[in-house]
Amino acid sequence: MVSSASALLALPFPSSSSSSDDSDDTQTLPAPHVPEPEVASPAPAPAPQQRLQVRRWLDLERDCNLAMKALARAGDIEQVVDLFSELLLSASRTGVAPSVLCYNTLLNALAEDGRALETRKVFDEMLAAGVAPNASSFNILVKLYAWRTSEFHLAYDEICGMQGHGVVPDVGTYSTLITGLCRAGRLGEAWGVLDWMLHEGCRPMVHTYTPIVQGYCREGSFEEARKLIEFMESAGCPPNAVTYNVLIRALCDDSRFDEVEQVLAEIKTKGQKPSTVSYNIYMDALSKKGMAKKALKQVEVMQGEGLYPTAFTLSIVLNCFCRTSRFLEVISLLEKSTELHGCTAAVAYNTVMSRLCDMGRWSAVLELWADMTKKGIIPNTRTFNILINSLCIGGKISIVKNLVCNQVFPANVVTYNTIIHWFYYHGMVSEVNNMLVHMTEVANVAPDEVTYTIIVDGLCRQGKFDEATNCFKDSLKNSLSKDLLTVLINRLAHSDRIGNILVALEEIERQGFVRDYLIFHNTIVSICREGFHEYTEIFSLDFLLYGMFGPGKVVYPACKGRGKR
Repeated sequence: MVSSASALLALPFPSSSSSSDDSDDTQTLPAPHVPEPEVASPAPAPAPQQRLQVRRWLDLERDCNLAMKALARAGDIEQVVDLFSELLLSASRTGVAPSVLCYNTLLNALAEDGRALETRKVFDEMLAAGVAPNASSFNILVKLYAWRTSEFHLAYDEICGMQGHGVVPDVGTYSTLITGLCRAGRLGEAWGVLDWMLHEGCRPMVHTYTPIVQGYCREGSFEEARKLIEFMESAGCPPNAVTYNVLIRALCDDSRFDEVEQVLAEIKTKGQKPSTVSYNIYMDALSKKGMAKKALKQVEVMQGEGLYPTAFTLSIVLNCFCRTSRFLEVISLLEKSTELHGCTAAVAYNTVMSRLCDMGRWSAVLELWADMTKKGIIPNTRTFNILINSLCIGGKISIVKNLVCNQVFPANVVTYNTIIHWFYYHGMVSEVNNMLVHMTEVANVAPDEVTYTIIVDGLCRQGKFDEATNCFKDSLKNSLSKDLLTVLINRLAHSDRIGNILVALEEIERQGFVRDYLIFHNTIVSICREGFHEYTEIFSLDFLLYGMFGPGKVVYPACKGRGKR
């Protein structure tokens, strides 16, 4: 088995391997690609000066559109808005209007960010400027209402209103709506949209059916999913690798490995072959279920199919050896992977180092770190965090503190959370505040939900309940974490700190978060678990209930996030 895994490493690895430590797999269901029609070129201007002016405008518009798309991919929506505003100003001076392609770029950026009101406003401004929307314009609105806001009635309204603008719904329009309905579990309605598009003479494509396959898989209706795939074949729309991977992933999640083998065999009988992603999904599931030997067997199968491994494939193979404590083979694999470079090698080492760290073998982690350094492999942030955690396990807290405070490597919030946790664990409470100051003021790293949870739990363990409650109140400036609240309530209930519980609940209300019944249900469960249902504690429980549900208190049936009542 080692020889087969080693043979895998002899294959050339793709140079574009992902730097992720988790997976190189692409998203299961990418958004349907809807090509945008070309914009008709303006009629040639009679004068050379006018032609030059038009040419300059078209070049400016093209460059701005490319820049807006790049900014949108980077998540900088405000810059997209600002750049479009500048383009709009230049357009007004030239006496023209931005094209529908530029408007679509802005619309899509806003829709992806969930800004429904702004998206609608820009669309209306586009109409007011005399720019005719195309199918992509409406598809963006359908995606907004079907994927982001789940306002399906508005999605239907947009589709029905397309013909009023001389635009015919295309396969992307219907497929986008179907995807949203399937994500919401409305499979019956999705079938209705499929019938609708067929009635309109629009032929479904593979990305129309695949969301329905995934919807059935989410429900555990694997037989229906298989039947739909068979129907796709007979309808002249054969499933692609994404469709099969949706089914394979769902079967793996349900540990139906015999059926996975059937699907893989079925793909081959149809003249296709499973993709590397298909095998990665299968191998990863087998490995996580402790079936390392069977997972490694897939290496030979992949090799026989002529498939190239990815960084994630190597990560799975290494995990299999680590799970069975075959560390000699692990080191052998790493030594044979000298042709790997960059992020691929770092991911491989991270996999092994993380497993050794989990087993408490911190000295072995240091040895691998030294080996990385000798090979000139550049570690990433995750590598540093594994090293930090390993040193903390080994009790080398002073070394960790010096590494971070002297900024030997770029620490992130995970780094600081790890150190703060171990400070509490080793009783070094006085060091926590110093590290928090360094984290927020020197490194400019904002605490997250995990940070607050570690601190609240640590303070409660020391009996500093007022400080723990204040820390929870401070966390609300970011968001309401149910997990953090549960930790706090459990600690307070265990120490009979009813007053602090009420303070925390009142602060939730004061900050404008929705008061939903789940918060109170979990609170009552924690209280009763600590024995407050006994006769001797009934007064405390009654006092708490009055504070939660007394006069003037309103409780909503479900939590919708943050919002003023």
